[in-house]
Amino acid sequence: MNLHRMLLLLWARQGQIDPACLPEALRLAGAFPSVDDWRRFADRVLLALAVLALSSGLIFFFAYNWSLGHWGRFALAEGALILALFGVWRLGLARPSGQSSLFAAALSLGALLALIGQTYQTGADTWERFAVWCVLILPWALLGRLSLLWLFWLALLNVALFLYLAPGFESDYDWRKFFFVNLCALALWEGAGRRFAEFRSRLAPRLVALVVACFVTYGAVKNGIWENWKEASWGNHVQDGKDALLIWALWGAGCWYFYRYRARDFFPLALVAASFLPLVSTALICLRIEFAWPYGEFSMILLTGALIVGITLGLGFGLWRVHERMLAEARERIARDAA
Repeated sequence: MNLHRMLLLLWARQGQIDPACLPEALRLAGAFPSVDDWRRFADRVLLALAVLALSSGLIFFFAYNWSLGHWGRFALAEGALILALFGVWRLGLARPSGQSSLFAAALSLGALLALIGQTYQTGADTWERFAVWCVLILPWALLGRLSLLWLFWLALLNVALFLYLAPGFESDYDWRKFFFVNLCALALWEGAGRRFAEFRSRLAPRLVALVVACFVTYGAVKNGIWENWKEASWGNHVQDGKDALLIWALWGAGCWYFYRYRARDFFPLALVAASFLPLVSTALICLRIEFAWPYGEFSMILLTGALIVGITLGLGFGLWRVHERMLAEARERIARDAA
């Protein structure tokens, strides 16, 4: 639902637009996609699926026909990469077909690196292959400025980091590395969106913000509350839990300020509210375990559930009020611009 559609619905609810004229107003404002919009959307989705299908087919072809020999396998992998790069050069990055060719080239490069590792057994760790893949496609991502390619690059970076930490992976502590890596990526994406039109779509930064929220919420719940409560019950002092809660609080305050007053995006605000709920739920569960309830276990479970439902309703009502206020501010900005 875009801004124009939300404003028109708000004006209709306030009685400023006749309900009988609302469908025509929505059509004139472009709130509904036209036939051409649906056709372009279908073309791009089918083109992306075709690229993924071809790239996956190339990888499975190697796995099934390993008896082709060195020359056959490398000729096929390098031929697919050269063909994809030729499509980029011939079609150009301004067209969706050229952008899809660039993405196919990035996938084909990964298949070629995997083929080199399986054929020659260089002894390199798995994380190094993903790291090299990230480094090699970085110039293409900078050149193409494609949101999909940047999301793929960020996913590769997270996989490389996970595999690097895998031999001694401590999930209780290493979530910070993933959190800060994705938070830096989100900050760079938001900064690029102010300078380059290719990064102004809100879908990709919202996905990155969701990943950031998942990592920081996991760390705050696991380290800040659950593990901290267990260690405190044993008489131990846990500084790591306090640090996790501090990181979560700083993230929540910064995210709320930036997306409420700067970027004016409602989705990250909902993520902050949604991140608060598991923290409160975990804290209530720890309190229920810590203190004896004189009126029975079942009544304590009911009380805990009622408190969680009440907090959820309160968060929902607060988000609704914030959403209404953001709509009113958007209407005031449009009125000032029109004047």
